[in-house]
Amino acid sequence: MPKKIPAKEKLKEIVKEVIRSRLKVESQEELARLALRRLRKEDKSYTLSPTRAKRVALILPDVEVKAKTKKTIKLPKINKCPICDFSIESIKVKNLLNKEITVGYRCTDCAYESDLEAFMPMKYIFIWKHSI
Repeated sequence: MPKKIPAKEKLKEIVKEVIRSRLKVESQEELARLALRRLRKEDKSYTLSPTRAKRVALILPDVEVKAKTKKTIKLPKINKCPICDFSIESIKVKNLLNKEITVGYRCTDCAYESDLEAFMPMKYIFIWKHSI
C-alpha cells in the first residue's frame, strides 16, 4: 500500500489538537506518534516523520518549543539552525589585535544561540501556551 503524506494545513490542525489536548508533549517522536495515530483514523496509509511534526509545531503560535541540550566539545561550522533549519549567523567580536573572531552562532529566526562549545539539541518539548 503506498504511503500518503498529509497536507501541511491538515497536519497543523492535528499537531495543534494533539498538543492542546495533552498540554505538554515530551519529544518529537511522541508528537509524531500521537499525530499519526489521529491521522490514521482517517486513512491508514498516512505517514509522518518526527522531524516534520517538529517543524509544523515550530510555526504554530500557540505552541512553545523547548530544546533540551547536551554540550559538545567543539562545534564545527554550522550553516543551518539545529532547531528550526533556518540560516545561522556567526557572532563575532574584535580581539585585542583588532581582528574579528567568531565566538558563537545565532539563528536568524528562532532563539537558538550557542558559543563554540555548543549546546546541541537532544530532545524537544512541546508546550501549549495557555490563553487565560
